[in-house]
Amino acid sequence: MTIHRIIGVLVYITVAVAPGFAQQRIAVLPFRNMDHDIKYNVWSIEMADSLHKALLATPGHGVDFVLVPSDSIELAITELNLDPMNPQYESDIWKAIRLLNVTKAVQGNFQLRDERVLINCYVYDMSTMLSDNVNQAKDLFKSKTTYLETIRPIVKRIYPGLK
Repeated sequence: MTIHRIIGVLVYITVAVAPGFAQQRIAVLPFRNMDHDIKYNVWSIEMADSLHKALLATPGHGVDFVLVPSDSIELAITELNLDPMNPQYESDIWKAIRLLNVTKAVQGNFQLRDERVLINCYVYDMSTMLSDNVNQAKDLFKSKTTYLETIRPIVKRIYPGLK
């Protein structure tokens, strides 16, 4: 194979094939505690970690998208000295993940309703800061002891929006 042919193949791969393999960089953010009862703040991280692990196990991870490691997100939040108890946290967290060059962010929220937990989860496009209106998980109800069972249906509903 001549050098010109090798260069031609490399150019073809770069121009024609590589764009099809572009990966989205996804950040899974802590879920928002809409009750503001601090005893449930641990659920925010627990739900995000469980969702992160479930997305790592999907066939699209590493092909269609890559997940930003949770510790990188925590470091970006820490570097900006963000406090979840501060009212500005909700807007400032977006500044933190912009530093990580993410293309999409996943964030959910939960709220207690009587003895059940209402859970929602959305995929946000970082260029528009708007959520995907189709690929979202809304109005999932579980008990206080089974709320993590919503992770599987969340993955199923948001997965197409991560590609």
